[in-house]
Amino acid sequence: GGGSSWAMEDIDGDLAASFKQDLERFHQEDFVQGALVQGVDLRGYSRQIDQELREVEVESVRDYVDQSSKIVELHSQMQLCDGILARMQEMLLGFQADLGGISEEIRHLQDQSLSMNVRLRNRRAVEAGLRTFLDDVVLPPDMIESLCGPEVNEDYIAHVAALDEKLQQRPPDESHGLVAMQTVAGQELHPDMEKLKSRSLVKIREYFLSKIGELRKPKTNVQMIQKAGLLKYHGLMHFLRRHQPEIADEIRATYEESMGRTLHQLFKAYHSQLSKLELDIATKHDLIVVEEPASKSMFSPKSAPASKRTDAFSSGDRANILDSVESPPILVHVALAEEKRFPHEAILRSVLKHLMDAVTNEYLFCIDFFEDRSGEAFNTILGKTVSLILENLENYLFSCWDSIGLLIMIKLVHGLRMVMQRRHIPVLDSFFDRINLLLWPRLKVILGAQLKSIEQTSPKRLGSITSKPHPMTRRYAEFASSIFSLHGGMESLGIAGGGEDMLLNDLMNLRIGFLKLLKRMSDELSTTKEKLVFLVNNYDQVLSLFRDRHVAGVELTSFEELLVHYRSLFVEEELLERFANMITFVQNTERNTTPGAATTVPGASPQDLSHRIDLAQVEAIVRGFAGMWRSGIEAIYQDVLECFADFRNGMEILKQVLTQLLLYYTRFQEVIRREWGRQPPSFSAELVSTATILVEIKKYSRQL
Repeated sequence: GGGSSWAMEDIDGDLAASFKQDLERFHQEDFVQGALVQGVDLRGYSRQIDQELREVEVESVRDYVDQSSKIVELHSQMQLCDGILARMQEMLLGFQADLGGISEEIRHLQDQSLSMNVRLRNRRAVEAGLRTFLDDVVLPPDMIESLCGPEVNEDYIAHVAALDEKLQQRPPDESHGLVAMQTVAGQELHPDMEKLKSRSLVKIREYFLSKIGELRKPKTNVQMIQKAGLLKYHGLMHFLRRHQPEIADEIRATYEESMGRTLHQLFKAYHSQLSKLELDIATKHDLIVVEEPASKSMFSPKSAPASKRTDAFSSGDRANILDSVESPPILVHVALAEEKRFPHEAILRSVLKHLMDAVTNEYLFCIDFFEDRSGEAFNTILGKTVSLILENLENYLFSCWDSIGLLIMIKLVHGLRMVMQRRHIPVLDSFFDRINLLLWPRLKVILGAQLKSIEQTSPKRLGSITSKPHPMTRRYAEFASSIFSLHGGMESLGIAGGGEDMLLNDLMNLRIGFLKLLKRMSDELSTTKEKLVFLVNNYDQVLSLFRDRHVAGVELTSFEELLVHYRSLFVEEELLERFANMITFVQNTERNTTPGAATTVPGASPQDLSHRIDLAQVEAIVRGFAGMWRSGIEAIYQDVLECFADFRNGMEILKQVLTQLLLYYTRFQEVIRREWGRQPPSFSAELVSTATILVEIKKYSRQL
């Protein structure tokens, strides 16, 4: 123990600490702890371990000796591999040297390639400059032959373009510092080029003038000549503008004059042919109110009877044209063969459709051929044609009394304007404005004439007035509904420029004047009942047509209110005619028994006033009603059917009459119950029950 302590003192401090840690670790091993617990002798155990190690060492040496031949063989193989690797290293070093030489050769080839590229570019540049120069100073034989020959074709266009390039001096940067016309060769060639230019100018002028001359021939396909004879050679026109602007201006002026004359003649002939197909719709005698003497005058033109003249006031299917503004125009020969006739708005649409197509064609042609986007060519070419169309329209409007047609034409012009806007061709805007300035004033004149016919007419000059609807009522309803249906959407489309306000104001004045005239006409009838029947029948006819035409707004509601009012007046009048005693009694009694009426008599009460009822009068009313109420209802039924032309209107009025009768009788019974209470008079047994009356009313309801 003392020797170990002395040895530990000689060990280095770090080694001692490490040795101590190892002892602690071994001490924690399960095997060591087990040995210590069992009291194993460590010295003996150490000797045992040493003996085992020597045995293992001897065994290992024996194995090594047994495997010595294989180890020798492995050693030989390793030496062989070392030799192979050495040779491979020598080969790789050789390859590296060879690659270094090849890289140098590649760099040399790259330098040579760059040098050759530079020389090639220089040669090509020289070649291009030389070719350009030669092109500028050489006139090929085929060019000379084509330019001097009689034909104008695609080869001629190409040669003219080539000559144009030669005549233009290239900038020095494009000709490598050489200007061909400044060289000796160019100066020698210049006179020949000028001769070719002069020859080309004359030839191009003659060609274009001959093609333009063909436009004047009758039955010529203008668009074919424009496309195949002019637009195809627009490059020649460019040559003229560059080298001889005077000739280009001459060609343009000749084209504008020729084309303008051709279009003017075509439209003049087309309108003349269409005028033979025009259908007369209205005359100055087609007014809402036609006085009887005027319609029968021997000096007035023959016309349909006033009761049947509705074509001038009803739009019918004429407005369908607004849904097909871009449809093909009228083919005159087809229409003549089919014996068709057309209103003026259809004729105007066909003329304007042709005009729009012609304008579109000419506008695009002038841009492509003359390179003119100003629209000046359009004014020159189509000025006479536009004036012709406006003149024809003015002549028509001078004797036009077709207000429906005028309103259709106003909307039609707007539709055509939208078509031109979609085509992005604005040159017709002022033309459309001028048409509107012609149409609106004439429409105002016609509406004024209609209003005058209403306001200044005497009912005595309208023939026999009965309680039936007057013919003028249907004409007014047809006219107003047609105008309203065509007016729909005008304000939202913005096409009237304030004209829609004028139109609505005129229609309001027409309505006011028409209602006043109906009132004056009703005053010509002898009885109040006839007057009411007359007004109800006429108001109902107006409303029927308004509803059929889907008219809404103030016009509809005003007539509905009037119809309701005069229906109620007729109901009262009809009941007074059959049951006057009962109705008068009920009204007077209720008036006298109201709280307001009682206070007019000092000290009186409603009960005091009720005792003033005449018992005999009430008894007479009860027995009279019981004896004739069925016949009275039947008489009312027959009277209503006879008075009102429209069955639907009559049945509605019959319902109101019978319902009001039942209400009056119910009020009459209420007066009796209030007067006598629980002690009814003897005649109360003769009162007809409301249920019985209701059953009778339902019989007539089933007949409706």
